Amino acid sequence: MRYINSMQHIQATTYNDKKLNSDYLTKILSDCPSSNRLLLSLFSQPNLNQMSIKQLIAWGELFEHEPATIRVATGRLVKQGFLLAGQRGNYNLGTTNKSIRILASTWRHSLAKIEQWKGGWLCVYSAHLGRISKQNIRFRERAFRLTGFEPLEKNLWCRPDNLTENANATFTRLVEIGLENTAILMKVEHFNNELARSPESLWSPEHLENTYERLVSIMKESEQRLSNLDIKQATKESFLIGEHVIRKINQDPLLPEEMVDASARKKLLTTMIDYDRTCHPIWHEFLFSS
Repeated sequence: MRYINSMQHIQATTYNDKKLNSDYLTKILSDCPSSNRLLLSLFSQPNLNQMSIKQLIAWGELFEHEPATIRVATGRLVKQGFLLAGQRGNYNLGTTNKSIRILASTWRHSLAKIEQWKGGWLCVYSAHLGRISKQNIRFRERAFRLTGFEPLEKNLWCRPDNLTENANATFTRLVEIGLENTAILMKVEHFNNELARSPESLWSPEHLENTYERLVSIMKESEQRLSNLDIKQATKESFLIGEHVIRKINQDPLLPEEMVDASARKKLLTTMIDYDRTCHPIWHEFLFSS
């Protein structure tokens, strides 16, 4: 009887995991990018740093964007400096928001940014910055999110001091991404025990590890499925999954191994690298046929 109950538990757990993976995949595939997001995601790919307007329109049609919408979005991104207009209707990546571009294109090396944690913390105090505008606050919080900071208290953001870059480099990166340069960065060796919550509790290791595992499963299942899809379906699915996973990798707080399963995080990265190798030939075939 105990064996039967154990098997029933395993089967129920497997079913629930598959259901969660299926729901997550549905969410990913329904998250069609805006025209701006699509173009910036494409140009952040090292093998797609130059494309013609015809190719961009073909990509837009995959996500039901009209040619006129892609033309307008392209022109707007050129004016903003995100794209550069070349000869014969070709476009290259611009120079605006260089730090975001670097972050988007260097995800393969994200784990090299981590070093052994000695128990210290990096903290940023922001109360004196005020609420200048909703846009400023959005840029500020995006900078914190992309560098792994979480609010310990109102206007006090922190993260483990376990990055290979020094504190000045972290602050420079925060400012380049959107934090005001008058914010105050501190290195903290110890927090008092009377805090309402411990800094370690700001992150959920279980949530991070479940996400790592789920995304690995989604990529492996997709990789097996892509060869049976037509080129447009395969391009669309692989783009949406790849973009989502890269966004998760770039937003990962890079916690020390004392706080999260580092092997699960590494498996996510290596699986994404393999998936990326599968995607690019599909995308080039799509562009060649467009």
